[in-house]
Amino acid sequence: MNLVITKSVSRFCRDTVEAIEAIRLFKEHKVQLIFDQENIDTFKDDGELIISIYESVAQADNASRSKNIKMGHRHRAMDSTSKLYHRKCYGYDHDEEGYLVINEEQAAVVRQIFDWYLEGYSIVGLIKLLEERQIPSPRGKATWSKRALETVLSNEKYIGKVHLFKDNDEEGSYVSNDNHSAIITEYIFDEVQEEK
Repeated sequence: MNLVITKSVSRFCRDTVEAIEAIRLFKEHKVQLIFDQENIDTFKDDGELIISIYESVAQADNASRSKNIKMGHRHRAMDSTSKLYHRKCYGYDHDEEGYLVINEEQAAVVRQIFDWYLEGYSIVGLIKLLEERQIPSPRGKATWSKRALETVLSNEKYIGKVHLFKDNDEEGSYVSNDNHSAIITEYIFDEVQEEK
């Protein structure tokens, strides 16, 4: 007989349905499954029922924990204490207190990208210009990706603005204007958005 010992039901599967399917598959292949923490043996008649109860409780606990974490993020966003307002991106560094400060070398590249785009260069054209000038991507690669350039050209952080939970229509979003020093003007940013 084969035997598998698992620490706990909550570590076994993501949800109740998946757990029951896995247990039945083990049984089908005559593999005994023991959950150490809960002292459950799947070869006993009531094993499947007890596991489904434990798994349901664990699932509800995970959902509750996730909801509390999201609520905490929203609360900190609401009272402007969220560290998400100071998440670093290309063109910025963190100061000693964790606030965004301009990285002048990278900021010059950001300004140049916006200027070139307004001069009529496509994303592919920008990639070539940056490669010719040997300007490494935000990840230090020799070639910028299309996505990296699109992110730069659409990132409101470059005008000093941070928009949290922007894509969540149900619960609303939070905007911090003048959150940090801007790299480009709002006028240039808006011009680029209209060109896209």
